[in-house]
Amino acid sequence: MTISSFINRAAKQSHAVIATIILVVFSQSAFAEQTVLTVTTGDSAKKTYSVTFNGSPRVSQVVEQGRSLVTKNGRNMLAHSTDVIYWQGAGLFNNVLSDDTSALYDGVTRQLSALTEHWQGDDEKRAAVQSLSDFLAASTFKNRIDVELDHDFYLAGSKVNPLVNGDLMLLLPPRPNHVWVIGAVAQSTDADFSPSRATDDYLTPLDTLNLFGINNVSVVQPDGVLETHKVAYWNEVPKNVAPGAIIFVPYQGLPSALKSLNGDIPRLLQHRVM
Repeated sequence: MTISSFINRAAKQSHAVIATIILVVFSQSAFAEQTVLTVTTGDSAKKTYSVTFNGSPRVSQVVEQGRSLVTKNGRNMLAHSTDVIYWQGAGLFNNVLSDDTSALYDGVTRQLSALTEHWQGDDEKRAAVQSLSDFLAASTFKNRIDVELDHDFYLAGSKVNPLVNGDLMLLLPPRPNHVWVIGAVAQSTDADFSPSRATDDYLTPLDTLNLFGINNVSVVQPDGVLETHKVAYWNEVPKNVAPGAIIFVPYQGLPSALKSLNGDIPRLLQHRVM
């Protein structure tokens, strides 16, 4: 074999090795960039759907895929997706809970346990805290991704359409007919929704733990937006809550070590899936 032939052969082998390495790296990269989407209509859903995207889809693609699956596979549904899906209650979540949200959940759980001990001589207060603890334990929490999910928003040609990726869950629920009231109330309650009722109207018939009245409550709307509603007679600004919202009545007389509880619980509820 001449020196020239040897060099040519070595070059060809080198190119083949490089091509193989590029192919392997490309395949691994493509696999790593797959986005898996689980679509569900809620905790009572008899079926969930799974979609895999190569790479990172736009939010509009995620919404359209979810809408298509829910409307095509549902029974006894009206033709237009607006009649089927309650878009204000839609949520896009990351199935992998972040360290911050996990720590927030653990912290709230520990603080409620400590509050139960602090109020061990008051059966009514202890029962109220236990009711809230049960509500949280029965809930599902995942990291909410803050994006617009209304199908019509993207049909209108919005330029706000970010990429998303990872292991995702898309919640496309039917419209609920209740509003949750939790926190410093004798019992966590799912009150019947009425478009004519403001926030205070949901509180009036309930027994609360607050002897000095309620000035403000936290409201987590079904899209995860956190609001403060003024409900006292002297500062009330009547506001409506949407079906599926959660009204959190803050605790009064908390020990100094648990002062953050009234803020931590609403922030946690923003990541509640169902």
